[in-house]
Amino acid sequence: MEQKNYHKKILLISSKFYPEISNNLIEGATKFLKSQRIKYEILNVPGSMEIPLFLNKKKKDFIGYIILGCIIKGETDHYEVVKNITLSKIYDFSYENDFPVSNALLTVENYSQALERSRVDKKNLGENAAKVCLELIDKINEK
Repeated sequence: MEQKNYHKKILLISSKFYPEISNNLIEGATKFLKSQRIKYEILNVPGSMEIPLFLNKKKKDFIGYIILGCIIKGETDHYEVVKNITLSKIYDFSYENDFPVSNALLTVENYSQALERSRVDKKNLGENAAKVCLELIDKINEK
């Protein structure tokens, strides 16, 4: 990927409900952003449902968001509620504001699947989300 120097920063919004998973995703995303010389900030929130609260509040300061975290299916409907509301609010914001948002909010059956998808030496979905965010920023800014 071509290195670019963006004037504003990217915000990583990370749900810390599963700290090991979130830390892995942050590591993958920030490693890639550093390699591209992209400035970023990290905002940690308690859980996935808290992510949408900050989307509008921060948009004037950033050129894109990378959403990081994990929702693991349990024995109740709580997983469906959290997943559906959170992802719906994130993408509603993105589409309504033409604002680049990439997503590594993992929705998995169990913790081992989350580890596999989050680790930088495995699927490294944090890095993938960072790449997607930069691609979206470029596409939106094409003339």
